[in-house]
Amino acid sequence: MASTIRIKKRAASGSAGAPSSLASSELAFNENTSDKKLYYGYGDNGSGVATSIIAIGGPGAFCDLTTAQTVAGNKTFSDNLVVSGNLTVNGTTTSIQTTNSVVKDGLIELGNGTSGTPGNDSGLVIERGNSANAFIGWDESEDEFIVGTGTFTGADTGNLSITSGTLVASTFKGNLTGNVTGNTSGSSGSCTGNAATATTLANARTIGGTSFDGSANIAVALSATATALATARTIAGVSFDGTANISLNNNAITNGAGYITSSGNAATATTATNSTHVYVKDNESTNENNLITFVENATSSTGNVGLEMDGNLYYNPNSGTLAATYFAGTIDGGTW
Repeated sequence: MASTIRIKKRAASGSAGAPSSLASSELAFNENTSDKKLYYGYGDNGSGVATSIIAIGGPGAFCDLTTAQTVAGNKTFSDNLVVSGNLTVNGTTTSIQTTNSVVKDGLIELGNGTSGTPGNDSGLVIERGNSANAFIGWDESEDEFIVGTGTFTGADTGNLSITSGTLVASTFKGNLTGNVTGNTSGSSGSCTGNAATATTLANARTIGGTSFDGSANIAVALSATATALATARTIAGVSFDGTANISLNNNAITNGAGYITSSGNAATATTATNSTHVYVKDNESTNENNLITFVENATSSTGNVGLEMDGNLYYNPNSGTLAATYFAGTIDGGTW
């Protein structure tokens, strides 16, 4: 047999709203046409009267499937929520706790409603735990795009304190300002500075009086400002690096103990350094007239004396002939 539950009809002084009182567990429907709610008496004050009245049914109590409705209080949905129309959030913060978010929109507008002079940096903030958060966006104070890090969060506004970071990409197009690390490429005239394919300097420079543009090697004379040889050299036993003059003693240029050696024609000198012995080469086979050397003023000079020779007395080593303009004294030892 079917059971019938009868619901009492109540009114709240002829206006919308809950009845002023209900018995414990009593159901009542407000007949006011603007209310359309079913109420339930909850609790018992000890005299059979409900301690509270709860709206449990009707368009005002649950979601109205046909007309507009305002719902107060926090609501939690444990399953999927599908919104076929537009979703408008009027709160100040929207928090999305999903692991991944998929957005179909091709454009996402940040800072909607901004008017007048802008004052807030805009972009994406990446939370990084114990490390500084990352930022990709627009630096309003510098009027330029920036990639960097800082202690800001997505809740911050205004001018963020951003430390410039590193942007890694395989290709850049357009003008670049600042230092570039690595290789650059491009057509002629598209790069400012040294390119990997450059063969000459853009502007030739003069080095040691010689123009140099990088296309060939140049020979540079010793610098006028050089103060020393890169590697010192030894001259007649004395080290010489160019920083000071050196002095050679009487026997400095020798072959053995105090002997001067000579090959070929020697440079003309007015004063020779004293030496104990002089070595000369035996040259018997040459057919030539050699002048004979004499010690000057041998009868009156003592100590160091000079050497001299006379063109009227000479000797041919090839024929063994001694020739002179005049001979004085006794000649012995052969026939002339």
